[in-house]
Order: sequence, then C-alpha cells, then structure tokens
Amino acid sequence: MAFAPTIEAKKRELRSKGYLREMRRMKWIPGVVYGKGSEPLPIFLPEHKLSRLFITHGSRGLFSIELEGEQTPLVALVREVQKNALSGNVLHVDFLTVRMDEKVTAMVGIHIIGEEEATKDGGILQMGAKEVEVSCLPQDLPEQFTCDVSSLQVGDKITVADLHLQLPAGVEILGDGESVVVSILAPGRGTDIEEEVQEEQPGEETETPEE
Repeated sequence: MAFAPTIEAKKRELRSKGYLREMRRMKWIPGVVYGKGSEPLPIFLPEHKLSRLFITHGSRGLFSIELEGEQTPLVALVREVQKNALSGNVLHVDFLTVRMDEKVTAMVGIHIIGEEEATKDGGILQMGAKEVEVSCLPQDLPEQFTCDVSSLQVGDKITVADLHLQLPAGVEILGDGESVVVSILAPGRGTDIEEEVQEEQPGEETETPEE
C-alpha cells in the first residue's frame, strides 16, 4: 500500500496580490486542491516543511493534507509543481483529491542502483526515462520503481517494459514499453535517448504560478 506522507496546510483567502506576496515573504507557498464535484480549494503550505517533504519523498504520489481547523485530512495526488526557472524554488502546487475505490493515473519515479558496478570497466551510464505513468487504485500506487543496473554490460539496456517484472498486483504501466530507462554505452559514444524521453514526459516547471 502506498504511504501518504502528511503535510499541514491552511485555507487561503483570495485577496490582493499584495497579500499573496506578503504570505510568500512569510514562507507560505500557495496551492490549490481540486476534486471531482467540489469547488477548487485555495490553500497555503509551509515552505520549509513542504521542501523537506519533497526532498524526502519526492513530489509525486499520494499526500495526506491536514487542513487547519478540519478534522478529516484530504488524500490527494500532486498534479503539478510550478517552480522558479532559475532558483528551482517551489512557487505553486496543484493537488487532486482521490477516492480510494477509483483508479487514478500518476507518475512514478525510477530509482537507479548499482551504477558503480555497471561502469567499473569503463562503460558509460546513459539515463533515459526518469518516471513512468501508471494506472491503479490509490492504495496500490508504488512509491517508486527500482532498477538495479549492476549486472549490465556495455550494450545492455533496460526499457519501460522491463519494469513490468516488479509491478504490484493491480498496477498497470501506461505508455511506450520500448522507451529506454537506462543503457550502458561504450566509452566515447553518445546517444539521444533523452531527446526521445522529453517528447513523452509532461513539463513540470513553469515560471509563473496561477494565483
């Protein structure tokens, strides 16, 4: 079952841009929680805690949002994280509430291990897809996929289709199974894998958040 880390939040009153700038100076990040059949809920998130949470758990997957003054937390997926293009600081976060009995689509990150073994003979590790889209019930959402490349030789590769070997029950990977996750190149060679991946991956960062 997917672990849903908790983040505290408080409801955001829709006031002037001056109010929004002041709250940002006080280290509060604006966000919006969307949900089927409900009005969008503007919120503020504590910058330090949110940044620490994203570093520890990533900015994908399920989160439990504890709203100030509310007893029942909201279980939601991060749908979009808007960042400053230069500093990388989070500017705005969009969440989508989910029902535990309805399937969702979400991006799951890919964690690579065994790089030192794979490159000890001079091979070059070429990264491809960094995440894949899956469909499943919220409680079955994987935290990440792990790719062990320690046994790969020059010329070997791992594709998205290979990730099916570690799929939990009820989880389906969407998209092109031939997309390369990682490959080992001979020294002095290059590849355009990243160009192929960029065509498939949705952009996450923008400079101007919706307010």
